[in-house]
Amino acid sequence: MSESNRESESGRWQLDEAAFRGLLRALHADPAQAAREYERLRVRLGRYFGLHGLPHPLDAVDEAFNRLAKRLSEGEAVRNVEAYLAGIARLVMLEQRQRLARERQMLLRLVSSPEQGEDDDRMLTALESCLGELPEESRVLLSRYYVARGTERIRARERIARELGMSVNSLRNRMLRLRQRLERAVRARLGEEARDRPCGDDTLDEEHH
Repeated sequence: MSESNRESESGRWQLDEAAFRGLLRALHADPAQAAREYERLRVRLGRYFGLHGLPHPLDAVDEAFNRLAKRLSEGEAVRNVEAYLAGIARLVMLEQRQRLARERQMLLRLVSSPEQGEDDDRMLTALESCLGELPEESRVLLSRYYVARGTERIRARERIARELGMSVNSLRNRMLRLRQRLERAVRARLGEEARDRPCGDDTLDEEHH
């Protein structure tokens, strides 16, 4: 296995040119036909993931192909590549839907108070509505910051701080402000602060500084 094909710092296997060529050869012996087959399957998988409600279907497509390429590069014999890829796609879909459910429940706990525990469905509806009004980058940031557990949480937050060019403490303060705004927006949507107030009225869009 080449250096570029080893696991990255995040522990994820990385697709390199040799593995990609191996993937294309598994699709068809003729390079031109293999390229067409690859594009056909990409479109099909994109539709599949989109129909199952994944927010980033093209990322899921890449993940499915990467897993197939990894298995092939490890010498696994695959007789029916399309059927094998379909099985991988189903697994990726289930994993991502489970991850989304965990993230949704995590965010629900962030904005829930003890007295609201018996009304999670109503809270969840309000939360999803308010999250939908956040910029995409803020939603992703919330998930990345709060989902990790244990020692991975520390490393994850350090990575986020480096990516944003700020200290971990500054990141913590930024996330606290975003969380507080989300909490207020959800309670406003539930009518606890203002019955008809839309989520966006509390400057829910995160400031960029």
